[in-house]
Amino acid sequence: MEAETVTLPKDEFVQMKRELETLRHSHLYQRLLEFEKNITQGKRYTRKDLGF
Repeated sequence: MEAETVTLPKDEFVQMKRELETLRHSHLYQRLLEFEKNITQGKRYTRKDLGF
């Protein structure tokens, strides 16, 4: 597999980094991680169990 290099302006990189950090601390992201964890446990869950 050949690696590719992507170049972007520093201010754009800093903004992307900040947005990613904001996303990781959001309630929605935390719920998605919890949802993924619950699904991979092998147990069957209903939508109500998962909070949907």
